[in-house]
Amino acid sequence: MASGYVIGKESCNEDTSKDYWLIEIVSSSSATQQYGDTLTLNGVKYTNVIKATGLSQTLKIAGEKVGFDFNIAGTATLTMGCAIDTPKIYKLKLANIIHSGRSSF
Repeated sequence: MASGYVIGKESCNEDTSKDYWLIEIVSSSSATQQYGDTLTLNGVKYTNVIKATGLSQTLKIAGEKVGFDFNIAGTATLTMGCAIDTPKIYKLKLANIIHSGRSSF
């Protein structure tokens, strides 16, 4: 289980429900605490950022506190095959969210 903040999303698909959401992990119950990478977004530097799929629709709000279980890819990847003219994509590790909910940390 980890907790963090939703900080934004990628823009790659015409169907925006298929875009990845960006989450900064602030704590984890695992011995591993550093899963993500550093990212500067809108002039703010974030650490331990992942891009996620499977986040609950009600949590897809920048600034939302989230708690979640996840599986993560070992290396950062850049999203490929975008279908819009001006995509916003980031080279980050991809996490598959298994369970998620609001967090009160």
